[in-house]
Amino acid sequence: MRASTIMTGAALVLLISVCPAISRAESLKVHLNGDQLHMEAHDLRFLSQAALARLHDGATVIYRFRLLVSASRNGNPTAEYTYHCVFSFDILEEKYKVSRQEPGYRTASHLSESAARDLCLDSLTIPAASMGANTPFWISMEYQMEDRQSSVDRSESPSVLDSLVNIFGQKKKDPQPVDMLRGGPYRMEDFRKAK
Repeated sequence: MRASTIMTGAALVLLISVCPAISRAESLKVHLNGDQLHMEAHDLRFLSQAALARLHDGATVIYRFRLLVSASRNGNPTAEYTYHCVFSFDILEEKYKVSRQEPGYRTASHLSESAARDLCLDSLTIPAASMGANTPFWISMEYQMEDRQSSVDRSESPSVLDSLVNIFGQKKKDPQPVDMLRGGPYRMEDFRKAK
């Protein structure tokens, strides 16, 4: 019996190490502030090692977030909201700056890494008016670091030579992984009662 317990424990540790997303799949929290639902996931360290290395080398890093609202845990989305957060790191002060660029603009600087992550997540909102009072809903949050090419100013049109250099001079990059958190079921009446 002891050997089977050890084997079961070892299998669970192996599963969690191989599939870390499973171990935190339901850690997305939501709170109502005014007329907006805000996202919370204080234990989420979404800035990858690659992102932190880029930041500490002086580069900026962009994360794309998609909030998907659905009527059931694995249902089709009934609403979708996309946000981009830009992170930078001041090497001298060892502090982070984060800006939400789309939609609207919100920025803060002189932050610790955890404060920058939390501020980015809290700036991801869903209009409360778009939710029914008694209808249960689930929220999924997909997040992904965008490739460096995404950080180039899209308003500038590159020259033909720049385009050719970009096409032939760069190695093919593997796409960045898309991670997801999910939370629910929520009801708007529960948020309003809690206030």
